[in-house]
Amino acid sequence: ESAAPAAATAFAREARAAATGALVADPRSTVVELPRAAGIEWGTDLSFTGVYVRRVDEGGAAELSGMISAGDQLVAVNGTQAFDLSFDEAMSLLGRDAPAVRLEVFSGDRAELLEACGRTADDTGALATVAVFDNGFSVADVSVQKGTNLRDALVSAGVDVYKGSTKWTNCRGKQLCGTCIVDVRGGAENTNRKSNDEFGTLKLQNTKDSCRLSCVTYVYGDVEVHLKPDRQGFFGAATSGSAW
Repeated sequence: ESAAPAAATAFAREARAAATGALVADPRSTVVELPRAAGIEWGTDLSFTGVYVRRVDEGGAAELSGMISAGDQLVAVNGTQAFDLSFDEAMSLLGRDAPAVRLEVFSGDRAELLEACGRTADDTGALATVAVFDNGFSVADVSVQKGTNLRDALVSAGVDVYKGSTKWTNCRGKQLCGTCIVDVRGGAENTNRKSNDEFGTLKLQNTKDSCRLSCVTYVYGDVEVHLKPDRQGFFGAATSGSAW
């Protein structure tokens, strides 16, 4: 008799997480904005991939929020996916100078988080294919490990994702310039969810709904990517991804 109310509560939490820009559409995923000194001690396992909450300081902002607990997995920082990053990479996202930070955490262990993303711990290193097109012609098939950053994979394969002079003036994947736009015409469901910041950056350039900032896009299955889609004007403001 309690199954229906529990299901309704779970659905409501999932809807709330999606509305706040959560990358993982699951009722165990929570997005919370905290001051920089949040009172969280972070940890990782011996693989040094993925970060979890080791301890929450008593009386700190994280504890007082009531939304973060010891054992939670770090999913994203300011909309940038973090659960497949190394400990140092995740900490670099948290270490930028800003008075507040928006964290997405998952209540559960890493295996449960991966399962919520449609993956298992065993397929973290499985491969996916990025089919790359330019002006309608196939130019490359790039094999990547699932969870790989799209821009990094393309650049490493010698694929130029930039238009015009931004080939030389871009931020080199530091999520500052908003110029590494690609059009994901196939397999969008195999990428992370757009954050509100990414959506806003793309909207300012009047791109198609299928376009993504490749520097904040992560690949979890086969995708079809078209380079240098139409957009309006040069854009260099620091409003994409986790640039605050």
